[in-house]
Amino acid sequence: MCGAFFVENNQGMQKLTAALGVSEMDSRGIRVPASMVQIVTEPEIDQRRLEDAKWWLLLDKNGKPNYQYATFNSRSDKLYSSRLTKNLMKISRCVLPASGVIEGQDKQYHSLTTEADAIALGGLYKRYQIGDEQVTTASVITCPPNPKLDGIHNKSTPLMLDWRDQELMDMWLDPGLTDSDAFRHLLTGELMMPMTATPIKGARDLAARGEAVEIASD
Repeated sequence: MCGAFFVENNQGMQKLTAALGVSEMDSRGIRVPASMVQIVTEPEIDQRRLEDAKWWLLLDKNGKPNYQYATFNSRSDKLYSSRLTKNLMKISRCVLPASGVIEGQDKQYHSLTTEADAIALGGLYKRYQIGDEQVTTASVITCPPNPKLDGIHNKSTPLMLDWRDQELMDMWLDPGLTDSDAFRHLLTGELMMPMTATPIKGARDLAARGEAVEIASD
């Protein structure tokens, strides 16, 4: 699962947002489920934008996160069958820009970053009308575990898109591309770029507690 990520408006993030054609991110530090995040959407063709969203896809009728289901993540094996996600996968794909991801296993935590200091997490978004207010929510798509991440997180791998591949990003965000089968090949858990795994002190503490390890892409 992807249970936390962090966002700093550094040079890497500025390159990512420039590549996606949206405004610069806010530096918001560590983001956790049900907190407010920033996502990249393209609700209409050529109307790409950066917007705020709650990191919890399913809300109750009062606009609060529905904690009965942990919908801050959307599992890849249920994307095409779940009533919540199958239509969103067709028309409501988004990107959650991150400086890095925090993963934990056996009470040991690591930050996962890239040489570019920017990660494009593939996700879904949903809009709700709560009274007079429109609320946007989002989730991170999670894929099968990658053996290269054994000892870091062996249950799943967040979908990390190669944001330097302009054709891929244009397809992912294209609201007119409703054939979601075009993205099945991305949902294998493969690493699309080399990663750096740094042991950190805790799930909400990015201070290093050991030497970083380089992990090659697949």
